[in-house]
Amino acid sequence: MEGRHTTPKHTAPPSGRTGTRAQPAQPRKSAEQAAVRTRPETEGPVRREEPERARRPETEERMERPAPRPPKKNRPSAAGMILRDILLVGIILVVFAFFHHVLPRITARNTVITPKTTVVTTPAAVSENTPEPTPSAPAGPEEEQPPEVSEEPAPVEVDPRTEWQKRFADKFTDEVVRTADSYSSPNVSITITTHSGEYKGYYQTYYIADIYVANIENFRTCFANNQFVYYGAQDAVALAKSANALISMNGDYCNNQRSGFLVRNGDVYYDDALSFDLCVLFYDGTVETYSPSEYDPEELLAAGPYQTWKFGPKLLDADGKAMTSFNTTTEIIYEEAPRSGFGYYEPGHYCFVVADGRQNHARGFVLSEFAELFEELGCTRAYNMDGGASSVLTFDGNTFNKPSGYRQLGDILLIAEIPEQAGEEEGAA
Repeated sequence: MEGRHTTPKHTAPPSGRTGTRAQPAQPRKSAEQAAVRTRPETEGPVRREEPERARRPETEERMERPAPRPPKKNRPSAAGMILRDILLVGIILVVFAFFHHVLPRITARNTVITPKTTVVTTPAAVSENTPEPTPSAPAGPEEEQPPEVSEEPAPVEVDPRTEWQKRFADKFTDEVVRTADSYSSPNVSITITTHSGEYKGYYQTYYIADIYVANIENFRTCFANNQFVYYGAQDAVALAKSANALISMNGDYCNNQRSGFLVRNGDVYYDDALSFDLCVLFYDGTVETYSPSEYDPEELLAAGPYQTWKFGPKLLDADGKAMTSFNTTTEIIYEEAPRSGFGYYEPGHYCFVVADGRQNHARGFVLSEFAELFEELGCTRAYNMDGGASSVLTFDGNTFNKPSGYRQLGDILLIAEIPEQAGEEEGAA
């Protein structure tokens, strides 16, 4: 009947038992309630999990999830990149300097190099056209001859002067004469002129030492501390004084040389070819400059070299004209720097030229200007020596020019009285 509450009849359990009261049906617990009840009270609230049937497969979630972006790199600024490059170049230069300059000096220090042999000059051979003495006729029986009146031969005047003393007689003096910028004796003549002013559009200061010698041995070279030591060095004035130099000029930095062609004062240290231009002063007083392809070491040794230099390059061609291209590095060619050079006019007549630079009173020469200066002086051969802070001219025991810095030298070119000449002068006095 509608609206009337009726109690539903209960059926017996499937087990078939009778007489037992059926238990009321309990509502099914949700998964969330079960999880809350079974979790220990000490734990915090649990994230609600979706029913397993509602979860998507994990692989499907991975496919739909977007790939993570790579972290953004911070690019260095332009200033940072420049600074990094400068530091890298600095490290490379330091490493190069260590292996090229410092390490060789450490390993080769106190290593003395002795000459292999000495160039010996021999007197000229006797001419084959010299007539042989004719045999005298056999003497016959002795006959009385009237006594002959003997005449005393006229005394023959012998000129003790050397060929160069005769040729340059007006340059030498009977006694030693010294001034602040000159020196003359029976064997040596030195005159130094200082030039300051505009040269080819730039303010320059340079010094020209005009030199005449009576004997090739008045022209000498000397190593630092009087011995050839790898990277050996000595103060320029002290080195000049130890060699009794009247005048000296820095040499060619030969003490870093381990091979090549090197002859000093007739002593041969190396006799191999070089890749540098070579300058040779022979025993007869002549000077030649060679490019690497223009000479053979054996032929040079046979010709009697007295001094050789290997810094370079040569500055004049075979006609005495200034070179326009040079066998050396770009830095040496175009740098406005202090310079030192050796010039040759004829046997017995030479010049030292030293130019200041990198200072207010002197800009310094590029190599082509330096070559033109030797052409203007009238030299027939000229050769560039070590430059920069090495360019030093000493005279009478003092520094004559104004070097751009202080640097000890490995060797010098010098003019001096030889011991025999000095003894003669003391005896005459």
